[in-house]
Amino acid sequence: MSKGDAYRMPTEAPWSDAETWDAAVARLLGPRLTSDPACKRRRDALALAAAALRTAGEKDLACKAEHRATV
Repeated sequence: MSKGDAYRMPTEAPWSDAETWDAAVARLLGPRLTSDPACKRRRDALALAAAALRTAGEKDLACKAEHRATV
């Protein structure tokens, strides 16, 4: 990802589930800063995943994601 691409969605379609999720995380969490530890980004991504799972009605999986974020 180059400078300025963090907030642009590629126009190619169709996307796989992994590509869609990767683009959503990049857009919502923004670029990784070198001053931020990797564990913080992982924790933020897991919290985002838990919120998405809760919204989709997958409460058990959301709890597992939240637990992973705290470990």
